[in-house]
Amino acid sequence: MDTRSSEQLKIDRIHVAPRALELSPPAAQQRFTHIWAPLDHVTSKLHALPTGLVRFWLEQPGGHVVITHLPTRYEPGEQLLQHQVLRNVAWVRVSDLAKDSVEALVPIGHLVDHMLGSSGQAEGPWLSDGGGLNESLREVAARVAELFPLGYGFDEAARTDVRAYFARSLALYLLDRQTLNVADPLMEKLLRTTFLSESLWRSRRMQAGGS
Repeated sequence: MDTRSSEQLKIDRIHVAPRALELSPPAAQQRFTHIWAPLDHVTSKLHALPTGLVRFWLEQPGGHVVITHLPTRYEPGEQLLQHQVLRNVAWVRVSDLAKDSVEALVPIGHLVDHMLGSSGQAEGPWLSDGGGLNESLREVAARVAELFPLGYGFDEAARTDVRAYFARSLALYLLDRQTLNVADPLMEKLLRTTFLSESLWRSRRMQAGGS
């Protein structure tokens, strides 16, 4: 993504919960010496996202990342952070970030899945469910559905269900694309050549909205 989009994403969509670092284990506090370090770390892991996808994200009514000492997870719907109501939140635990664990990025994978499937609508389909905001994304969804039963998910959790397969594959792509390519080359190629491709977001097919 470009620098402007990165900064806007950091300002608008990535938040640090109060006392997130203070309440984290000592090892995490040693890794991140100040409260904003985890935020910068998350942003650096998202640089592989194309600018077009990030701009799309910023246009959505929901879709937030909150860095916390609490368990890593994705929670659709309204979530409360202090006195602010956020919609569709990827909660990312500081200790998972400190270990450069793929687990830290899995909730972001679920968030992207939900956004691309139906703009994060409460009852809307996720991409991995077969959803998709336009024809191009629905083709990606169909391909994910074809790849999942092959059983090449890079770990046991990725082989449990199609949502986990999508989210964990995307998380590993952001963390270590080469490892995903070795474990599941077809999924790596699908991600790289479709919605993680800058050229796709410039194409007329993506600009066609829900057609």
